[in-house]
Amino acid sequence: MEKENILGDKQVKQDKMEIIHSRGLQLDSPTKKTLNSSTSEAHALLQKDKPDEFITTTTQASMALRGLTEKIPNEKHSISETRTYQITETCGTSEKSTTSRGGNLSVLYSTSTKLADLKSSTSIQYLIKLELLDEEILHKLEMGLITMEEVQASLAQYVGKPAAIAGVYVESSKKKISFLEAADKGLLAKTYALEFLETQAATGSLTDLATGKTYSVLEALERGIIETGLKDKLLEAEKAVSGFIHAGKKLSVFQAIEERILDRFKGKKIIEVQVSTGGLINPETGVRVPASIAVDQGLLNKETLQSLYDPTSNPKGFYNPVTGQKAYYSELLKTCLYDIDGGVFLFPFGDRHLTNTSPISSHRVSVVSSSRGIEMSAYEAFKRKHIDKRTYMFLSQQECDWQEKSIVDDNGSPCHIITDVKSGRQLRLESALSQRFLETSELESYSSGLLSIYEIADIIFSKMVVMEDVNSPIAGLWDVTQRKRLSVLQGFQQGFTDRATALRLLEAQACTGGICDPSSGERVTLTNALKRGLLDESLAQQLQKFEQAFNGISHPKTSKTLFVPQAVQEGLFPKDAGFRCIEFQLLTGGFINPDTHDRVSLEEVIQSGLVDKATASVLKDEKFHSKSLTCPKTKRRITFREALERSVYDCHTGLRLLEATKVHGFGAKSAFHYVWTYKQ
Repeated sequence: MEKENILGDKQVKQDKMEIIHSRGLQLDSPTKKTLNSSTSEAHALLQKDKPDEFITTTTQASMALRGLTEKIPNEKHSISETRTYQITETCGTSEKSTTSRGGNLSVLYSTSTKLADLKSSTSIQYLIKLELLDEEILHKLEMGLITMEEVQASLAQYVGKPAAIAGVYVESSKKKISFLEAADKGLLAKTYALEFLETQAATGSLTDLATGKTYSVLEALERGIIETGLKDKLLEAEKAVSGFIHAGKKLSVFQAIEERILDRFKGKKIIEVQVSTGGLINPETGVRVPASIAVDQGLLNKETLQSLYDPTSNPKGFYNPVTGQKAYYSELLKTCLYDIDGGVFLFPFGDRHLTNTSPISSHRVSVVSSSRGIEMSAYEAFKRKHIDKRTYMFLSQQECDWQEKSIVDDNGSPCHIITDVKSGRQLRLESALSQRFLETSELESYSSGLLSIYEIADIIFSKMVVMEDVNSPIAGLWDVTQRKRLSVLQGFQQGFTDRATALRLLEAQACTGGICDPSSGERVTLTNALKRGLLDESLAQQLQKFEQAFNGISHPKTSKTLFVPQAVQEGLFPKDAGFRCIEFQLLTGGFINPDTHDRVSLEEVIQSGLVDKATASVLKDEKFHSKSLTCPKTKRRITFREALERSVYDCHTGLRLLEATKVHGFGAKSAFHYVWTYKQ
């Protein structure tokens, strides 16, 4: 008996650096949800989810949780208790508790967090004032429900080392070198090297690659990390951290722009760097603040934030050292590798394109060990405990952007889909559960917020076994620039191919098993393809004959279901369309038996007398394969056979994808862009 399990209103709120801890520390706690599952077990476990509630305790129980073991009579007491929590900069992790003369309990926590130009300690009360923590966290800390270490972990994105690019990873040697050394070796221009060093200074993180430690400009000079000739330029860049002194005040970057003591273009470039690496730096506290909170604190205004990635008001201010193309710093950061030896981000140089997303691999290389020459995905590194959850989340968000939505499937049943909007991949949680790619315990953890949407996707991928479908037509396109899967219709709409080519590719899909959805690997009828946005009305009309060719053509007198070649010979199917169906079916594995949908070879069809000798002779002739397609990548005319030969199997679905590019405008710049994307 079918059971309905409803996921309800659970919203998975995944901020760019949100960390959810297993002991319940949630800075932005997601609301609970239940999952529509095909199993009653999942239904039972997910119904256990309840909204978070605070527990009211007696004075005695509350004091016990706080670590005071002296018994208190079971009666009302008035207890005055003051607690001060501080995050201080020391080299070890320790915890001290002292009691003042008046009986007030003072708790000091020290952490290993070391920051340049920051005040020696930051109280939790002050962080609450900055809106980096809320009162609920303080309440849980006082109740003993969470530890100071968990609070520190959640704050690492604000007071830890910024995610600035620290150096270069040479793919051929699997070693890291500094930007200055890379410039000396001719890997990049000296101006690019200086630009990267200025961004480090502007985030307070001039890095010693050997140790991974960060220093101020003067400290870096003392240790020989940078050249003396760079001192003045880097000290100027460092003002983005220490503050711009004006009229006796210490100004942030945005405030310096407003006071016109900092060029607006240069200032917005610095702001984009700080936002990309963890948040805007408040020079008064040295704490990085998320952009939304920075607006509230006057460190930024909404107009500047909204136009940060507008190429008109804030043009791209950096150059990709490999391609020569202009880029935002956030775009460069997305191409970087994380080196576990020192905990630094490195820009890769080489022909292997390690950080490029590919249809033949479910994950790109995101993490390396430069001392051991090891390369791995973010999930591999996380499972092997080479990186913590915060780093895993950051790296995952550079590669993917998973979002969840609830839909009604083609059968009218509710289901829950997670989609990576960057790569075009899609997973159905119900299917993953029924196919054992997902365990109920993992589903429970995801529902309660202990597992992020990125982890649940990676868990599914780690268990999936996808076989190449040798009978696959061209299921979609692979945008080699954006590294994304596209349906054939999307490819046409976005200018990757012409409508005639799109129609031919869709004809091949319709007559060999249905319209392909490259995001999920599903093949669907024309009606459902129209609902999903895989077709428009005009294409759906033009493809009806080809769907009929797959399902079989019924003889009007005998009611016998005919193969396509039989229907063509009987004059029951248009000849041109019929021969295209025959070509598409033969090249993808053979004629399709309309009754069983099994494949039948040309020789078997000839031997059975289903086609006459004249038709068989035409089908064997190489001239039968006309150049009816325009290659989405080279823009040259090709045959369907050539399209199949050029295609790649998608590791996500097992279906074939055809690589695609489009030329942006005219001139030398767009020509360079085209050549670059084509050669990849």
